[in-house]
Amino acid sequence: MLPAPNDIYADCEFIRHDMSTRGLISVGITDRAGHDYYAVNADMDEQYILHSTDETAVWLRQHVWPLLPLTTDHALDRAHPDVKTTDRIRQEIAAYYASRTGARMWAYFGAGDLIRIHGLWDHDWGRMPDGVPYRHRELADLIEDFRLTVPAQQTPAHHALNDAHYNRLMHDVALSELAAVAAINDGPRQDHAALVELVTNCLARSTTPGRGRTTAELIKVMPDWLAADIDAHEPGLAALHGNALLARRRYEQNLTEWINTVAGQNPGPQ
Repeated sequence: MLPAPNDIYADCEFIRHDMSTRGLISVGITDRAGHDYYAVNADMDEQYILHSTDETAVWLRQHVWPLLPLTTDHALDRAHPDVKTTDRIRQEIAAYYASRTGARMWAYFGAGDLIRIHGLWDHDWGRMPDGVPYRHRELADLIEDFRLTVPAQQTPAHHALNDAHYNRLMHDVALSELAAVAAINDGPRQDHAALVELVTNCLARSTTPGRGRTTAELIKVMPDWLAADIDAHEPGLAALHGNALLARRRYEQNLTEWINTVAGQNPGPQ
């Protein structure tokens, strides 16, 4: 969707079966302007990671542990400034979000990441600061639904901040590809069948509370990245996407008409 000034991109490394704060290994967050936050949890279950023989621990030792701040004997370097207690991480993440009310969190297969961030407040939304997003926007869905191509990650994966940066890159590339197709075709993407299926399924699920979209809702959410106030969302977007801006506005109008046409052919809640 269209990037907004308060969009943030997050990733966590974690012990997948441990939902407590001891299961959090590291967290990386970045925003559109490149303001980064990175922390390694000093209170993680280090004994499990280093000594368990189960599949998860072995994978973490191979792929995640070597990227953490370590001493010469490969122990966690607790004197490193990135290694912080859970309490401090909680406070610093709250501060990071304090000036970002309404922030949208983008992540790749991000349910686990969101759960670990919420876990810093015991999954209690009443205790969680207002700025912390309640939900995430899924990059994997955006890429899959629109059959987009994104480049391979060039930095070491499974380092939380590297992966957060890569999430931002994937979002930018996805937006650029959508804009380019809109500029060339001035209409819905060439893979009409896939979009028809997407719209039809969204409308069909409307019969199940909380699962689907009405036509009006679908028109609103599908072209978020084509909003009429595109310039207000991010002043630098013109430089990023060039002459695609006017095409995006025309594309939004065409897409709205097209969704209504599909809805008429596949009746659902209006």
